[in-house]
Amino acid sequence: MIEQKQLLSINYYKKGKPFTGSDRGMRFRIVKEADSEGGEDCFLISVWEEPYCFEATPREEIIDKRVPFTEEEFERIAVYLNEIRESRAWP
Repeated sequence: MIEQKQLLSINYYKKGKPFTGSDRGMRFRIVKEADSEGGEDCFLISVWEEPYCFEATPREEIIDKRVPFTEEEFERIAVYLNEIRESRAWP
C-alpha cells in the first residue's frame, strides 16, 4: 500500500522533477506539468505494469491522469494510486 508520506511533499514537485515509485507489480510516476498556454499547472500521474521503466514502456500501456496542481489534489494521489493498484490484476 502506498502512503501519502512516501510521495514526499508538494514542494518537491514545484521544481518540476518527476517522482517514481512502485508497489507490488505496479510502477508510477508523478510530475508537475506546466500549461504552455498560460492555464493552470497540473499533476500528471502515470501508472504502468512492471518490469520496465517509464521511458521503456510503450505509451499505450501507460495509464495517465491529470489533476490540478493543488494541495488538495496532492493529498488524494496516494488514494488514487492504491485504487488503481487494487482494481487491476498486477503480477
